[in-house]
Amino acid sequence: MQQHRLCLVHAPAGSGKTTLLAQWHAALDAAGVNTVWYSSSETDRDPLGFADGLLQAVAASARRSGASIAPQEQTDTLTRLVTLMARCAALSPLALFVDDYHLAEAGDGGETIHSILAARIPQLTIILASRNRPSIPIGRLRVSGEILEVPVDDLFFDEVETQAFFEASSGLSLTAEQSRQMHSYTEGWPAGVRLASLVLGRLPGAFSVTPPTGSHRAFAEYFLEEVILGLPERVYRFLTRTSILDALNASLCDAVTGDTDGTEILSFLEEAQLFVVALPGSQRWHKYHHLFQEFLQARLYAESGNDLAELHSRAARWFIDNGSPMDAVRHAFLARRPDWAAEMIESYCLFDYLSHGRFEVFSRWMQQLPRDAQEERPLLLFLQVWRSINMRRFLQAEQTLRTITALASDRDSGISVIARETGLDIEGRLHLMRALIGAYGGDLAAGLDHIAALEGRTLDRLAFGQVDLDSIHSYLALQTGSLELAEKLTFRAKGIYDETAVHWGGLHSRSIAAMCYIARGLMRDADIIATDALQIARSHFGEHSYMVALPSVLLGLVAFDRGDFDKAEELWLRAMPAEANTDVSGLCERMLVATVGLARVYDATGRCDEATNLLVRASRRAYETEDFRLEFQLAIERADRCFRLGNPAEGLREWERLSLHLPEAQRRFPPSIWQVWEAYQVLKLRVLMERGQQEVALKSLVDVVERALREGRLLSAVQVHRLLATVSDVDLSVPAMQPHPELGRLTDIYLDITRIVDAPSTANRCRSISPDASGWGLTSREEEVLELMRWGLSNKEIGVRLAINLNTVKSHTRSLFHKLGVKSRTQAVLLAIEN
Repeated sequence: MQQHRLCLVHAPAGSGKTTLLAQWHAALDAAGVNTVWYSSSETDRDPLGFADGLLQAVAASARRSGASIAPQEQTDTLTRLVTLMARCAALSPLALFVDDYHLAEAGDGGETIHSILAARIPQLTIILASRNRPSIPIGRLRVSGEILEVPVDDLFFDEVETQAFFEASSGLSLTAEQSRQMHSYTEGWPAGVRLASLVLGRLPGAFSVTPPTGSHRAFAEYFLEEVILGLPERVYRFLTRTSILDALNASLCDAVTGDTDGTEILSFLEEAQLFVVALPGSQRWHKYHHLFQEFLQARLYAESGNDLAELHSRAARWFIDNGSPMDAVRHAFLARRPDWAAEMIESYCLFDYLSHGRFEVFSRWMQQLPRDAQEERPLLLFLQVWRSINMRRFLQAEQTLRTITALASDRDSGISVIARETGLDIEGRLHLMRALIGAYGGDLAAGLDHIAALEGRTLDRLAFGQVDLDSIHSYLALQTGSLELAEKLTFRAKGIYDETAVHWGGLHSRSIAAMCYIARGLMRDADIIATDALQIARSHFGEHSYMVALPSVLLGLVAFDRGDFDKAEELWLRAMPAEANTDVSGLCERMLVATVGLARVYDATGRCDEATNLLVRASRRAYETEDFRLEFQLAIERADRCFRLGNPAEGLREWERLSLHLPEAQRRFPPSIWQVWEAYQVLKLRVLMERGQQEVALKSLVDVVERALREGRLLSAVQVHRLLATVSDVDLSVPAMQPHPELGRLTDIYLDITRIVDAPSTANRCRSISPDASGWGLTSREEEVLELMRWGLSNKEIGVRLAINLNTVKSHTRSLFHKLGVKSRTQAVLLAIEN
């Protein structure tokens, strides 16, 4: 087996996977191979839990073998796991057995196995048993002959093997027809064949009428008469009561049964081979054969006097006491105590959720909780708001906030009572969540208003309390150019997040700090802290998650500044969501920086058609998802790019379209939002220069430089200063700028494309493919109508905006539909975006 890096055994339940792995494990262990056994469970449905479990199993194996393992400095679980496995395998061949791997892969645990395989550790073999074919990439392993696959057909019996098994196990000689029928009944399923042979050995002809399924009466009779009868009453009670457990150990069994003989009975069951399997490892966990467990559960449910709710409650209490709150919540639900489940989620699982991003688990829990149980737990409601905001479902978030407001208005409601008992500031949190809606939803004016309402107010230290206020406030302070305040708040939040191991908060704070450093022109500091954030994200979140994307886009800026376009492109492509993904979570920077950055890389490397297509697709996504900030800033970039590429006519057309949305932008973005309005002022200068009216715009850009220097935003000051130096030959009293060795290619982003690319021919190719949207023959008024359609205005609202009557709007609409060859507003808008 050691010549293979990976062995796969994939087959349905009851196919003998665990038995086969146990036999391999015993054989390798006897041969002196260092073996590690890990049985996956429901708690491994996220990458972190799976990696943690593997790390503990490998460490325990290393200690048992007496290996001297040096302390590891890595903080992230996956890196520590890979390093420890490499050290163990360097001492002697290492075989890692993972049973029930499908449970781990269901939660994206495949990334953990993929990372271990990618490390190419010598003398390591991974053996996986799964009910499904694993989705990890194995093509290269197949080509190199480094994988051994045991498919389901190799585990199931054929007709000849079925006949031979019956004869060997029970002395029954089946005819060819009987063998065919039995194979058809059991489909070659080893567990079914084994039980069928046992039943037929005792009751010949038992399956002559109906086939042997898992619920067949003959199986129940076999278990009852051949297994249960004759057992001591206390053993039978133990079996039925512990059948509610997916895995068993003595302490857990004692907690569920209320007795103290768990160790003794488990040993007895193992020695008697009564359909209980001891799982390899030092923790002495067992599990029942699933058919036997189903039989025991049926007996438990049928017999009177069994309080199932109490049994599950005992299991839940044991899991809470032993640090497994996820299992505890599951048993609380099975105990039909949703109020208790809600209490445990709020008390034990919130920080775990926040730290590791177990979003899908939380969603399943919320679906199981009745409405009254949810509405008594204020933190659960605020968590739902946070999740809705993060998924850009702002109306849903606002609806939940209104529910909280209504419930809190009643001083005797459950939510009000709990808030008083815990010191939870509901009013402050309502402002906090609405500030977050403003930050994520692009209504920065509203976000700043709610932050102002919290001025001088200290929120509580519970989840979504003061630390999140500092985090959100720091982001909005960055948007307004208050870098010192943003840095102070984000580093204070970072300290609390790190102390409480809330990883998403810690990396978010690091990302905001990196944004501040980039604005200041401190690229080396930005590189260090964004790299730290990316390492945290990869250790605790999926590779394609927003948590990985955010630091990636910032590191892309650092790479672009250094002129490493390949690295920047790699990072930005990794951060871009899949085209089919409409739920793009997180801050606007995730999409904005990656999209604009990629377009500039494509332009700088002569792939201007790719840049054009990218900006069109991103603008379409922004329109479809109603992301006004992203769409407005992309519209500025598209127009500015036209001028940089030497296509002023199209730039002016883009400017006219953009101007239609200026009132909404002015409502959402106060003048202090420098990232929006500085780019807008640059574009305005280009437009006025094209019209011969640049004096006022030049003065406004001098003001931009002066303000940026006052606020410590060196990068903006240098970018605009360099632009002014290229477009004006008069003395504008621009502040003197000293060379800044940390700044590189980012200072060129406002310059003509010929100043960025290496070869003039590249710029000429870019100019030759610049888009021209006038090919449809639309009049200027029809273009205005179409643009207002893009922004969702009704015919009546379009008439008010353009000062024309409703019938005129309809006439223009019919005309442009005819010219575009479409039949609806949606078709017209999407066609306009694409072209």
